[in-house]
Amino acid sequence: MSEKNMNFGLFFLNSVAPWKTDAEELRDGLEQIREADELGFDTAWIAEHNARKYGVVSSTAVYMAAAAAQTKRIMLGSAVTRLPLHHPLQVAEDMNLVDVISDGRLYVGVGKGYDAYEFEAYNIDFEQRHDKYEESLDIIKAAFQNERVSYSGKFYNIQDVPVYPRPVQKQGPPIFVMVSGNDASIVKAAKEGHSFVLGGITNEDTMHKISLYRKTALEAGYSQEYVEKAISRSGKLLFFNVAETTEQAAKEYEKGLMWYMSVRDNRPTFGVVDRDRHLNYDDFLKSGNAFIGSSEKTINDIKKFREETGLNNIICWFNCGGQPQQQVLKAMQLFSKEVMPHFKGSYSISHSK
Repeated sequence: MSEKNMNFGLFFLNSVAPWKTDAEELRDGLEQIREADELGFDTAWIAEHNARKYGVVSSTAVYMAAAAAQTKRIMLGSAVTRLPLHHPLQVAEDMNLVDVISDGRLYVGVGKGYDAYEFEAYNIDFEQRHDKYEESLDIIKAAFQNERVSYSGKFYNIQDVPVYPRPVQKQGPPIFVMVSGNDASIVKAAKEGHSFVLGGITNEDTMHKISLYRKTALEAGYSQEYVEKAISRSGKLLFFNVAETTEQAAKEYEKGLMWYMSVRDNRPTFGVVDRDRHLNYDDFLKSGNAFIGSSEKTINDIKKFREETGLNNIICWFNCGGQPQQQVLKAMQLFSKEVMPHFKGSYSISHSK
């Protein structure tokens, strides 16, 4: 298999560290997406949170619309839109609008939400999130594919409601689900034909989940072509920094990462903290989820990752914990100039309108 078919994205949590303001962080993120569009990155993924300093984008649709208006080719994805916190018809309408603004460059990542405090802030029952998520996802899929929607459920009763605007992409934007340790999430994604983004799991587990996805999706009746296309869009989120030397890359990344880890005790561990939720930075650098180093080291890390997992799509978290803007931009530029050419040919993620 050729190495020249890999895809690289960026992840944006938009954390406001003590040395940044909200406005600086949000504007920096948009500048990074504009730069990524020029540098050849394939995707930009936007996280959604409320009432948390480590993530200040309360609406993925609003931020993606701003990014879409300033870019030409990069795909934009929500990672994730928390469905139980929004009315599903409004989610569908907002995402369709972004799909139009971007001319079909939208991926829709969906999730249930995991933070009870964020639900409490909106006075929404945290314990109902699973059932609300299931209903919301059914409605959103219907709204992407049909001009009018009817639905009767426990939480939503919709009778022949028109949904506008209509999306540019045929059948609506592709849907992604976030997957971490539990196999149930990847099985459900496969049965429903959704793509996926993997979190903090080992390379061995990554390979297992991709194999399980392929087997389950094929057994569910999806064609080989459909399944391989869904997997080609899917990726894994990894910590990234590239500098002239590995020592410099590690030194640069430490302050932001350690601050972030200190304020996100409610977040998944991403495979880099111990049972007492402590992080040793040296151990972090040795973990399979940290690609921190020189261009040469990064190339070798990516080769090893691809050989061990078979996954062709990596989502790079350069700006974890409010990293300095010029450092992030320089790392992205080094990656594009010295790393990306080893893994990218004429292949790019495609989308159908």
